[in-house]
Amino acid sequence: MWKKLFPKMDKKQVQLYAIVIAGILGMVCILGSSFFPEKQEPAAAPEDASQAAYREELETQLTGMLGDMAGVGRVRVLVTLGGSEEYRYAQAGERTVSGDQVRSSTSYVTVGGSAREPLLESVSHPAITGVVVACEGGGDDRVREAVYQAVSVACGLPLNKIYVTELG
Repeated sequence: MWKKLFPKMDKKQVQLYAIVIAGILGMVCILGSSFFPEKQEPAAAPEDASQAAYREELETQLTGMLGDMAGVGRVRVLVTLGGSEEYRYAQAGERTVSGDQVRSSTSYVTVGGSAREPLLESVSHPAITGVVVACEGGGDDRVREAVYQAVSVACGLPLNKIYVTELG
């Protein structure tokens, strides 16, 4: 087929030209991509005040607990959270059965005078996704293991979501 398109060139010359053209096209694609805006990763949702307060409370409690353990010494704790708070509102339901039909309806329970608001039943805090502990005793294997176990039990985390290191 290449003999029909390029009758005066031998096979090696056609291959050389094909490689050069492919290289030029590659460079054009690279240069052309700079004219298009890059897709940016969505920024992490900013931490709201209640989530920050919850995280700080967890860090304070863990710091206090770990600081009281033998061999730990000075300690710093970082807790990471995933998701956000979830609110569950009280609902009232009604179910009527007539013959072979069953009808049910639910509505939110509201409280208040003229400005009625739904009744908050519970608030679920964000899940703890990881904990980092830096402590003076973090270089000792026994202390480090005790810290891993304590944080795992206190936070309900598997050991692979916890990192313990020596405080520098």
